[in-house]
Amino acid sequence: CFAGIEKQRSPDRFVASALGIKSWIAGMPTCAQARPGSCPCCGAPSSPLGERLVIVGHGLAERQVQGPSTAGGVPEHGLVTLRRYRCRRCEAVLIVGPRGLVARRWYGAGAISVALAVFAAGGTTAAARARTSPGRSGAGSAVDRWVTLARWVDAAREGRLFAVAGLSGLGRRDVAHHVTLALAARGGHTPGVDLAHSAFAGASAAA
Repeated sequence: CFAGIEKQRSPDRFVASALGIKSWIAGMPTCAQARPGSCPCCGAPSSPLGERLVIVGHGLAERQVQGPSTAGGVPEHGLVTLRRYRCRRCEAVLIVGPRGLVARRWYGAGAISVALAVFAAGGTTAAARARTSPGRSGAGSAVDRWVTLARWVDAAREGRLFAVAGLSGLGRRDVAHHVTLALAARGGHTPGVDLAHSAFAGASAAA
């Protein structure tokens, strides 16, 4: 059902599975199980009754994912194998993988949400990094100011991450606070539950 493994950083068209990152890594679905029901580009059905398959296996892709696998977990380096498909109707190449991946970012959506929650609660960028990044901390100002977190906040403010409205003109900590609340609501937050845990669930489901 596939011809080999191809390392690919930016999928042509990503289709999210119902499985989260942790579950996908533990048991990646077969080619038939992961095949999309229809092409998201042209709308063609994957398996027309009585006809040959329209969406066919087209190899595998690997991508890196960093951060904790749960809101309170230890940050890790991970490698996720994704399934590639090709639509015979429109020639689009589709990448199917776990929900929770974020396009063009090494960190998973849940990991990013944890960093934003720490920062929103008054923590330093160094504290957010300690909860999120598996990499070794740098020295001097790199410890005091984690540039990656600032980039995530700016991307959220500009609507390029998590799709939370009404952030224009807000300071970075306020942006992190609003995004954390929005993600926690998406994750079904209930009083008494740590916002970071609810935000992790909301981010992973929505990404």
